[in-house]
Amino acid sequence: DFDLADYDYLPVSSEIKELFEYIKRYTPKTIEIEHKLQPFIPDFIPAVGDIDAFLKVPRPDGKPDNLGLLVLDEPSTKQSDPTVLSLWLTENSKQHNITQQIKVKSLENAEKNPKAIDSWIESIGELHRCKPPATVHYTRPMPDIETLMQEWSPEFEELLGKVGLPTAEMSCDLAEYADMICAILDIPVYKSRIQPLHVLFSLYSEFKNSQHFKPLAEGKKGGSPPSNAPSRAADTEVFSF
Repeated sequence: DFDLADYDYLPVSSEIKELFEYIKRYTPKTIEIEHKLQPFIPDFIPAVGDIDAFLKVPRPDGKPDNLGLLVLDEPSTKQSDPTVLSLWLTENSKQHNITQQIKVKSLENAEKNPKAIDSWIESIGELHRCKPPATVHYTRPMPDIETLMQEWSPEFEELLGKVGLPTAEMSCDLAEYADMICAILDIPVYKSRIQPLHVLFSLYSEFKNSQHFKPLAEGKKGGSPPSNAPSRAADTEVFSF
């Protein structure tokens, strides 16, 4: 309880002493707050996370188990496939050693376990999708793909509009037809046609996967193309080897 006599000894002014009297005059009001209990589902449920506290139980013989160094420390409930993990590590490290021992996975009663087969196909598919494209080093000078995707001259486009592109129905063999197509696309042809054909199909793949030229090649946009780059994409679609 507040007693005003306990503060009489304080060396304060008369105005402050009058304020002390207001403390005694104040009577707090009792406010009853209505409440009701209603069950609800919380947004976040407390759970044990996957944080590694590095509290490893040592082996009974006292030898190091190298957990996390030589053996994968994976506390997750969904364990990784050792074969798929080995393929991922080999691909990321770029160490494709032929003499390396490769783990071969076998599945007993495969016809009764389709989920394992689907999981294996999905894992290998993900591995192939994440692989970087192969780098090819040409022994002869070859034009850059971006250079080949540039515009043709208006005269050449007008000539192609009148004459048309050579089709696979021409009376010539496959080698001559490949040389003809490479010459039209400004791809040099040497004694071996492997590298020119690689440039040709790389150009075709670039146009096919382009978000800009693909709808033009498929005819989704009307009107004549403003440059020859869409024309090349459309022309490449009709090439058949």
